[in-house]
Amino acid sequence: MPRLLTTLSDRGAAFGSARRGSIPVLFALGLIPMVGLIGLGIDYGVAASDKAKLDMAADAAAVAAVVTAKAYYAANAGQADLNTKAIAAGISRATNAFRANTGNVALADISFPVPQLTRNGQTLTAVVTYSAAVKNSFGPLFGSPTTTLSNTAKASADIASYLDFYLLLDVSGSMGLPTSSSGMQQLALVNRDMWGDYQQGCQFACHFPGNTGWGLAAGKIQLRSDAVNNAVCSLIQRASNPVVPNQYRIGLYPFVNQMGTLASITSNIATLNKTAQCGTDWPLGKLALTNLLDTGSTQLATNNDPSTGTGSGGTHFDTVLPQMKAAIAAFGDGSAANSAKPFVFLVTDGMQNDQNFSSFKNGKRVYPGSPSLFVGYDGAGWDGSQPKQIDPTNCDALKKAGATVSVLYIPYNIITFMDLNSNTVITENKKVNAFSPTLSTALTACASPGFLFIADSSDGITSALNAMFDKALQVARLTQ
Repeated sequence: MPRLLTTLSDRGAAFGSARRGSIPVLFALGLIPMVGLIGLGIDYGVAASDKAKLDMAADAAAVAAVVTAKAYYAANAGQADLNTKAIAAGISRATNAFRANTGNVALADISFPVPQLTRNGQTLTAVVTYSAAVKNSFGPLFGSPTTTLSNTAKASADIASYLDFYLLLDVSGSMGLPTSSSGMQQLALVNRDMWGDYQQGCQFACHFPGNTGWGLAAGKIQLRSDAVNNAVCSLIQRASNPVVPNQYRIGLYPFVNQMGTLASITSNIATLNKTAQCGTDWPLGKLALTNLLDTGSTQLATNNDPSTGTGSGGTHFDTVLPQMKAAIAAFGDGSAANSAKPFVFLVTDGMQNDQNFSSFKNGKRVYPGSPSLFVGYDGAGWDGSQPKQIDPTNCDALKKAGATVSVLYIPYNIITFMDLNSNTVITENKKVNAFSPTLSTALTACASPGFLFIADSSDGITSALNAMFDKALQVARLTQ
């Protein structure tokens, strides 16, 4: 029995000794994956740090591309092959920016293709792509010698668009109506013009010699011409803060039978303010467009020639719109000052009247007034009222040439009258009242798609004209 106990004791001691010897082996075996995990964590940290730096470098390069190209456009307007040179400048700057920001990226073999920089309309878009192989310090032990990184950064910017606004402003007799029904009633109470036809009082502020309506209303009852003038002055103010010099230009072109020029296309805000009499907002003064309401003789004539200027007696869109097309300086894309994108802002009630208050000399129609205000010309006479809708096809040539036609429609007020007889004025009013509600359809067809605006109050006309300006800026930035 003692011998057996001795044997068991010896074997137990041997087992304990063997167990103590295996611990270092087990620890060594367990240490390998632990060190591997730590090593892979270090490799991952290096790769993550490199990726953050490379992503920042790509972002900076993309931004540098569009900012540089945009600045090049602004600084080199009119330069030959401007688009190619601006794109090249942006790509070069992007490349330099990326390389400058990747000098401290550790253990990386970087591939950097040439950045892409494109222009779509007035929008510049940069695309910067990179790939990199980061050398792993511990990865090779596990068959992963490198970590592959890649990413794409994008940036965009809008080029400052050069826009020309041609304001085609109706100053025919119907724009002498008050802006409100209450104003029409107020004028009718005191206005005895055409008393044989309007024994309830005339609602028109007629500016013809011998009529009193214009003098009774001007500065007292707001006319549609007053409201339009205030809106034009608001638009001029909006255009006074361009991003780059000469970015916005405005021209003022009143019309009756023909188109006159109150202010040729210009970026000189002081000149525009003075010409439109913007310092004397209604009712403090008689505004430029109200002064230009049809007086029976042409206004804004050139070289004392009564065949030029606004004409008198009707509203002839078929004459005015081709004249507008001829006056546009450039049908450009807005990319440079000498390639401005034209917008025609037609402000009207859409009522055409083919009548004339004119005479002829040397076979040419002239508008000298009666009695004639032009030496050597006979007095004018009427040729009969012929009211009708605007023919929208007269707008097609402008749109096909590259202009955007934006229409501010001021609905023609329904004329009330006592039907005492069937004279010319009563007959005309009946015709006008009958088709006035349909004028918006023709004007919608005249306008470029989505560019019809409607307003019939003073504040509404100002808001609409500003909305037209805002939409023009959006189109110039996003489309070609």
